[in-house]
Amino acid sequence: MQLGSDGVWEITVPLPAGTFRYAFTHDCTNVEATGCALHDDPANRWEVQPQYPSAPGAVRSTIYVPSSAKFPTYDNDYQAPVKAGEAGKLESRRYPSPLSTNPAGVHDIVVYTPHGYDPNRATPYPTLYLSHGAGDSSIAWTMQGVAHHIVENAIRDGAVQPMVVVSTDFNGLPGGNQGYADELRNNVIPFVEQNYHVSTRPEDRAFGGFSAGGSRAFTIMYDNTDLFAYDAAWSIGGPAASQAQIDRLKTVPGGLLFGTGRQDGTSAQSLHTRAEALRSAGVDIKEYYVDGMHTWHVWRPMLNFYLRNVAFRTTTTGLDVTATPAGNSHNVRLTATAAVGTVTANVASPTGKVDFYAGDTHLGSAPVKDGVATFREAVDGALLDSPVVARYPGDKLFNASQSTQVTVD
Repeated sequence: MQLGSDGVWEITVPLPAGTFRYAFTHDCTNVEATGCALHDDPANRWEVQPQYPSAPGAVRSTIYVPSSAKFPTYDNDYQAPVKAGEAGKLESRRYPSPLSTNPAGVHDIVVYTPHGYDPNRATPYPTLYLSHGAGDSSIAWTMQGVAHHIVENAIRDGAVQPMVVVSTDFNGLPGGNQGYADELRNNVIPFVEQNYHVSTRPEDRAFGGFSAGGSRAFTIMYDNTDLFAYDAAWSIGGPAASQAQIDRLKTVPGGLLFGTGRQDGTSAQSLHTRAEALRSAGVDIKEYYVDGMHTWHVWRPMLNFYLRNVAFRTTTTGLDVTATPAGNSHNVRLTATAAVGTVTANVASPTGKVDFYAGDTHLGSAPVKDGVATFREAVDGALLDSPVVARYPGDKLFNASQSTQVTVD
């Protein structure tokens, strides 16, 4: 640091683009500041502080470094704070918890509500629940992880719908991974659903956790499948699934995601092995890997990918087909109606078109209107020897889906 002419100390070390946390210390015996008290920046205090003194994870301040053409690096714009008029609200909440031993009888969460949050909206909001890793607490995902900034940028881009985000704390909860899942089921989720205008349906909930939180994510998706329609486990090897767990995973209506940093020890290979085994057993699962190790520089892009590609985006496509003779020709008049629905409730509806196929032959397309696309055309009757299928390619807000094959009599 250097003291400027205006009396302000300046940091002159160049940094790559992205989000960083920092702290001040003094009178240390070594340059690593080992054992020294850390202090946040009084001019840049984080807006949410731990509610109990022994909360793991030292209080720091956070700064966002924008990208520069002079020092090209990864695109980290999705982490940037949005304009003040577009920002939501963060608040630290304390809820009753008979399971909690620290603090006894109560526990903490950090809740983000989006800009324009309407407690009387006709459609309740979906909820994203997040878990930190070892050595952190409920403030981690919104301080180091800037989860609310990542969500706000995705909302601004039209890639996700507004949502409530709950950053949890697994410290001071007995019972390991299952104890944490029990806390979610019995205390956290009921508190959130009683105090915020969020949906009570599992189809409108998503979960994600990294490292020790990723271990908890495995327990949730394997053994507590009914809690969330979307699950993500990051930066943890994870156990192999039993047949009973595989059968439960096949019932998850939303989506599953594994991901980690490619240089993060053995977790990348282990996660890929787990994903391949589940896929071969008939479980639909996505994977996402980035360069990096066991750091927030990996977990922030993991969350960004999850939001923009998996969570709350799943659609279903149903198909009804009828065919009638068209005069004396070989043609038949085909009426194919596709119903495109969303797993998660949304104030928006799928847009675009649906493509209709008979086998590999593209019959034509029809626009989606109010969730329905209807194709009416005369087609060569011989084409209908192959089953008909409807394919919705997705849009910015919703993922693709495909109907089952329908045989035309």
